[in-house]
Amino acid sequence: MSIFMLRSKPHNIERIDHFLTKNEIAIGWSETGDLTGFNKEDIRNVLSDLGYQGQSLSTNLGLVNSFINEMKNGDVVLIREKEIVHVGFIGDYKWKKEYEDKFMTHTRPVEWKVDIPFNELSASMQSLLKNIRTICKSKESLEESGLVQHLSKDYLEEEKVSMKLDNDEILNEAIDVLRTLMKGSEDETIRLEATKELLRHLK
Repeated sequence: MSIFMLRSKPHNIERIDHFLTKNEIAIGWSETGDLTGFNKEDIRNVLSDLGYQGQSLSTNLGLVNSFINEMKNGDVVLIREKEIVHVGFIGDYKWKKEYEDKFMTHTRPVEWKVDIPFNELSASMQSLLKNIRTICKSKESLEESGLVQHLSKDYLEEEKVSMKLDNDEILNEAIDVLRTLMKGSEDETIRLEATKELLRHLK
């Protein structure tokens, strides 16, 4: 599992709202066309045909190839929005022709997991996010990055909510059973005990 920093400005147009609401990330370079199945050399040839040469070709090739090939399903992406960093897990590359007018046809779905204040990140993650490149891969593992503790907190909060919902559902079912016994049991003792138990829960 690798960690990537990505800027939210494909084609130099801010798209953070789209990224967060549509649960996807994107880069520019829409003029390349669909790059599904293209390896690094294939992408080099496409960019060369578009007029990229020398250092410009090398730089742009690295950026595009990172998004198309180096990023993998399940990797972590960090996107900074002022003093908040959005963290999510990414899916497979998908070309979206319908985004040509937005200049962001190279996309990947993302499952946003947690928002972290920038100043709570490790020094290495802060440095990664300060990189001026469009996309940059961390040299650290998830464990080394310090992100695990933040993702674990988010997971535990989800589990707490899930457990509360489960407990509430069980309690409601139990109350329904007690109501049925209170109203329908032929045994007077059972009706009385069910009534007492219901009153105890309603206090």
